[in-house]
Amino acid sequence: MQDIETFLAELKVILAKYFSDCHIKCLLKTSRSLKANLSINKDTFIAVRYNSRNGRKDFALIHRGQRVLGYDNLKTWHIHPFNAPDTHLPCNEPLMEQIFKEMRAIYETLTKR
Repeated sequence: MQDIETFLAELKVILAKYFSDCHIKCLLKTSRSLKANLSINKDTFIAVRYNSRNGRKDFALIHRGQRVLGYDNLKTWHIHPFNAPDTHLPCNEPLMEQIFKEMRAIYETLTKR
């Protein structure tokens, strides 16, 4: 398992590539867990949760108060897909970069509406 500082460093590198203007707001940071919201604009943020004790990871793109895409490994890895975010579809563990690349594409779709 990655420690919190390694996870956060990887997250910052990926954010610089896909959401360079976002602001990281740490809601909770301990030696073993991180709970952060990545503010993109007034309507959109990415909720990120990580627990190094059990390897739990959660990533959710939130737009106007609603999850529009999510990945997490509660029990097993699954996706909450765009256009059906209440659905749980099994998937292999995605790379964090893959998640943020997908979130960027969806964000661009949402801002064109």
